[in-house]
Amino acid sequence: MKTERTKEQKAAYMKSLRENWMSAKKLLADGQLDDIQAIISNHGMNISATGFMFVSIQMKQNGLDGLPYLDAKTYKGWKQNGYQVRKGEKSVLSGITWVSVDKQAEVDLDDKENTGFVFPKEYHLFHRSQVDDAA
Repeated sequence: MKTERTKEQKAAYMKSLRENWMSAKKLLADGQLDDIQAIISNHGMNISATGFMFVSIQMKQNGLDGLPYLDAKTYKGWKQNGYQVRKGEKSVLSGITWVSVDKQAEVDLDDKENTGFVFPKEYHLFHRSQVDDAA
């Protein structure tokens, strides 16, 4: 069941996602950025270095080992790789994707201009310690 949020609650939630994203971005040092980009490239991942760092921070905070997006995947990601999330397991990790929205804004009565914006969307990840082979 989805909980309805007020406009203010939604704004506060989006603000907290943006702040968490920015704090992960600030933690990326130049040398660390190169290492993360090498890992992403070697494993053929389609994620940003900031996204990798965002999940990595959470994994450390929760005492989970491994690499983000290799050892922590969405429910669907584990399923596609032949694993099943154990019944009753709750996600303790999350990732953020940025969704682009195009919006028609009226500049004046005769002229319309496309304006776009992006907003963060949270998704949940499960650690490899929460899954079993789907045999």
